[in-house]
Amino acid sequence: MVLLKTMKKKENLWQLLQRLDEEAGQFNFHLYEANRYFDNTASATKKILDKHEKELHKLIGKVQKAIKIFQKQKNDKVKNNHE
Repeated sequence: MVLLKTMKKKENLWQLLQRLDEEAGQFNFHLYEANRYFDNTASATKKILDKHEKELHKLIGKVQKAIKIFQKQKNDKVKNNHE
């Protein structure tokens, strides 16, 4: 009964099956295209995130180095003041 509701006027069962097969093919094509776009976008996003992660790690290293230098200078200054 549900199947008959999807039929167009004057469409027999064979025509309905052919039409549904064509629509399924179109759906699968569009699903393939959507997945391809998603995969391409995900790949590009991953590259960008990897680049930013590397830059962040470099920046963290520079900050840590600067803190060590600053701490050493501070300790040397305190040490020189006590002498």
